[in-house]
Amino acid sequence: MIAKRHSRRTEEDLFQLAAASAPPYSASALVYDHMMKEVDYKSWAKYLIMLMTLAGKKSRRSQVHGETLCDYACGTGNISFIMSRLGYDVTGVDRSEEMLRIAGEKLSKNRKDGPRFICYDMTNYVSADSFDRAICVYDSINYIHDTAAIVRFFKSVYRSLKPGGVFVFDASMESNSLGDASLFVQRGVHKGLQYQRKSEYDPTKKTHTTLVRIKKDGRVFEEIHQECVYQLATLRELFGQAGFEEKFAAGDFTMLEANEQSERVHFVLLKGDHD
Repeated sequence: MIAKRHSRRTEEDLFQLAAASAPPYSASALVYDHMMKEVDYKSWAKYLIMLMTLAGKKSRRSQVHGETLCDYACGTGNISFIMSRLGYDVTGVDRSEEMLRIAGEKLSKNRKDGPRFICYDMTNYVSADSFDRAICVYDSINYIHDTAAIVRFFKSVYRSLKPGGVFVFDASMESNSLGDASLFVQRGVHKGLQYQRKSEYDPTKKTHTTLVRIKKDGRVFEEIHQECVYQLATLRELFGQAGFEEKFAAGDFTMLEANEQSERVHFVLLKGDHD
């Protein structure tokens, strides 16, 4: 696994306190990067490039300079910035204004040109300019709870790609939820903000719920992050409806074919050359 999760003790249990409800990735945007500090985004980006190479796309810096890439559900832009430094012309799309505000702060500190960020629901985003490549990672597809919305998303990506374009997305599978993630608890402090996360998986409903609490200015806020777990066959049916051709499905950050026992699957999809 790329992400190595560790628990950290703090003085109080936020789940024993009264909390106000907050939308996902609103209050937590302030501590998101700290919560994800164990994630090796550089290795993840390199892995994505390897997968795109399987689709026949050249990947050396001198060859990708100027190629356009859309990072759907880009969050605070961690992958977007890496891809930009590698030479891609990157557009990051996310519906969370708070997460994009953090991405914008990073951009303002960047001495070189970086990604452009757009606040938009990715399931409906269609670019006026077509992209050479598109990515959507870190469980983002699992956050779409309606299969009709997933098809709408895939169709939006398809329309936004140039003929011959490549789309790589990942999905967290049931094996991941049944394993360490179901027992996951994290506590931490960042810039005076205390946070705590815990999660559980309901195998009957195929839903993975993570509760995130943040203490700010003496108040506690709670976000409920709920993900749906999909089978490989279901995802294949849905992106097939959008017209995508599957080139490869890789399991667990390897170059091996994925199966239902994989914890995380990356799909490499192609848009036809003449579409």
